[in-house]
Amino acid sequence: MTETNINRTFLILILGILAVIGPFSIDMYIPGFQNIARDFGVNEKEVAYTMTSFFVGISLGQLFYGPVIDKYGRRKPLLAGLLLYAIASLGCAFSSNIESMTFLRFFQSLGSCAGIVASNAIVVDVFEEERRPRIFSYIMLVMGVGPLIAPSIGSLFLEIGSWHDMFYFMAAFSLLVFAMIFFFLPETNRFQNIQKLEVSQVFQSYIGVIRDKRFFTYTMGGSIANSILFGYLSAASFIFISHYGLSHRVFSIVFAINASGLIAGSYINGYLTKYYNYLKIIQLASLLLLILSLLVVFLVALYPQMHYTRMVLSVFSILFLIGFIYPNAIAASLSPFQQNAGTAAALGGSMRMAFGALISGLIGWLQSENILIIFLITLALSALAAIFIFWASRINLSAGGK
Repeated sequence: MTETNINRTFLILILGILAVIGPFSIDMYIPGFQNIARDFGVNEKEVAYTMTSFFVGISLGQLFYGPVIDKYGRRKPLLAGLLLYAIASLGCAFSSNIESMTFLRFFQSLGSCAGIVASNAIVVDVFEEERRPRIFSYIMLVMGVGPLIAPSIGSLFLEIGSWHDMFYFMAAFSLLVFAMIFFFLPETNRFQNIQKLEVSQVFQSYIGVIRDKRFFTYTMGGSIANSILFGYLSAASFIFISHYGLSHRVFSIVFAINASGLIAGSYINGYLTKYYNYLKIIQLASLLLLILSLLVVFLVALYPQMHYTRMVLSVFSILFLIGFIYPNAIAASLSPFQQNAGTAAALGGSMRMAFGALISGLIGWLQSENILIIFLITLALSALAAIFIFWASRINLSAGGK
């Protein structure tokens, strides 16, 4: 399959939707935590376990799908994953206790993993290497809409119905995507593995991928930078509601403004990669992120009670730069692979999600009355991301710029 075989806009839209199903499933039901806790007779902390099980599933599940989509192609595992997601979503809607919902959320996340892995692998299948950073940026534009609208959709369902309706919607939406894939998306994998899929073979495939220095360094750099986003999502309500005392209505506006920073960065990155080498762009963005993070730490340390609009501008700028780093890091990490692109995409996705969950949990654990700790962690992560990205650049130079 080539770019000319399918409408480019439709393909990017489909890949963006596939990539956003997992994050959308996280953000949408957050407004319903209190209602779920009330109906099940538990506290909201126990409801949060349903999110933990989702994170565990979405991290581990990608490792399962990688070798599977390399052997059986992209379509069949993708359709199976969407069907599993729909069934698990309906199960969540009919759950009678928090234990069953926690269990079913794990399987819901396993279903969503297929979309995350397959979307990245299809980009490698279809697009030439120099075009991939632009495509990943456009996919992120679609993904960026998720955090903007998901909580609002969840709140709407709570107003007109109940939290059960959120999961009915998730099931219906996934079946709609299932139909779009079934009727309109052809198989893109030209290098399907005809050998029997064995555990030892899968293990060796992952070992081979992670031993590639370009994959390892760019994946580490991108994962660490992206974990800053997860850290912000974890700390956003604490920063703007607890620390600054904003109302939930104003917070929703602030949240949307900051999310638009990520979207704007992704859009501009997609435009710039037409004219500039994406590996140079990621170096510059990582350096600017480090400098900006250092400035924000000084700002928060010197003016802990500064007006919240300055904090919004700071967070917006950080997420704006991540919009440059994240898509370029994915493209660079997958560039050495073609035949086992699914395995590489799965391992990279799993690493990014694991880092995100780790940093999210760390910030939640370390949060105190002083928000400085959050931005000290951001500074440390920015420094580590820059180290790995510049290390990756040296590897590229030693390999002759490939």
